[in-house]
Amino acid sequence: MTEDNNAPKDTNLTLDLKLPEPDISADDPWKGDVLNRKEIAGRLTNLIRTQSVPFVVSVHGAWGTGKTFMLKRWQKQLEDEGEGFQAIYFNAWDDDFCHDPLIAIIGQLTAYFNKSKFNEVARKIGNITNSLIRRSSLTVSLPLVSVTTPVSDYHQDWDLLQEYLDQRKTKDTLRAHLQELSAGVFEETGRPLVFIIDELDRCRPTFAIELLERVKHVFDVPCLVFVFGINRDELCQSLKSVYGDIDADTYLRRFFDIEFMLPEAGIEAFCNYLFEKFQLDEVFSSLSKDAGSRVHSEEFRYLYIYISKLWSRLGLSLRDIENCVRLVALLGRNLNQRHTMYPGLVGVLIALKSADSALYREFVRGDCTSSAIVNFIDKRLSIVEFDDRMSNPMDEIEVTLYSSDSRFAVDHTGQSPSIKQLDLLYSEKNLTAPQYLSNRTRSSDKARISRLYELAKMNSRRNVTSETIAYLTELID
Repeated sequence: MTEDNNAPKDTNLTLDLKLPEPDISADDPWKGDVLNRKEIAGRLTNLIRTQSVPFVVSVHGAWGTGKTFMLKRWQKQLEDEGEGFQAIYFNAWDDDFCHDPLIAIIGQLTAYFNKSKFNEVARKIGNITNSLIRRSSLTVSLPLVSVTTPVSDYHQDWDLLQEYLDQRKTKDTLRAHLQELSAGVFEETGRPLVFIIDELDRCRPTFAIELLERVKHVFDVPCLVFVFGINRDELCQSLKSVYGDIDADTYLRRFFDIEFMLPEAGIEAFCNYLFEKFQLDEVFSSLSKDAGSRVHSEEFRYLYIYISKLWSRLGLSLRDIENCVRLVALLGRNLNQRHTMYPGLVGVLIALKSADSALYREFVRGDCTSSAIVNFIDKRLSIVEFDDRMSNPMDEIEVTLYSSDSRFAVDHTGQSPSIKQLDLLYSEKNLTAPQYLSNRTRSSDKARISRLYELAKMNSRRNVTSETIAYLTELID
């Protein structure tokens, strides 16, 4: 690659680096469901369809596994005429500025029923909640009364006891109104009222815990189903940050009657979907047209076919994958049409930036050799997971990385010390600096070593230099 000062040529394409939240179609809420979350939602619907007892469900998935995508569309599907549910979707993270989660929950509920036949009972629920919150805010903590406390001081403690009794009565009244609402919904629809709470694990720890407690103690009424979208691991950390070193997993179980685990996502399909949504084929085709060569189209095809397979096996979340594709889009926006981008190398660098940013920075700075990157990849995946078509691309990526070690050359030839070690390995000679080769390559059979050697010979005129690394990282950083 020869760098020059020519700016990238503008194209007629508008390349957005952040895709807008797609509208949810009333006719087809599951449009764009490349992760097949509709099937999981169907199981949830079957689970809650006839629930008449208080019921709480958790849907667990790590950040970026499509929980919010599924829960939002599931809520729309539940309200479809074919299902006939009354379903409320609540993003708890949007409201964790509230002092008391009860206000946020009741606020969502009263707003939902504001213009329905249940408006009157919803208004009663709002009014009684205001009363309960006011009473709670007046309660103060005082020391226990001792045997020597003057008789006149007992009046204050009696006031506290009366305050407790009044709060309990108010809470019972609130529960009665909630039961009236849920029973009315069930009578009209034959379905329980569904309240979906999402993003709880992203809230303040105290807000998240208090919200769970409110649901347990206030909303435990018939014909009312709560469904929580959570990252269980993060929620456990929130609990520990408040209560210390407790068995957070067991503590959480007391809030949920049943727990769902989102299945592993089809990351490769999701990655290719994002390539299409970002219109990257058109972007790189336009670059090829401007350059008068098919090189950029071929590079994108390599990314589409092989790098998406690599990313899908590196343990990246959907959110990581979206960020990776966004970085490819950023690179496509700024790549000079006269330059190549070494798609295998770019794919690895972008994935590494998401998976291990510290190692990425070490490599960019020249503080580690490429064998460290190859070893990292090998720890994340096994080559047998790839079909035969992937064996050569992975070998090509390794050889390209080895050629980047030319920046560590110590003689006048400027040859990469990693390539020198590969030559010795091919010739069955003793390695003089084995750390320059990956663990797997040093123990590979003769056939694979020969393949790496031949690839290195083919690429001998396309060494990746320090300038190449600097240019590529500038594009993706």
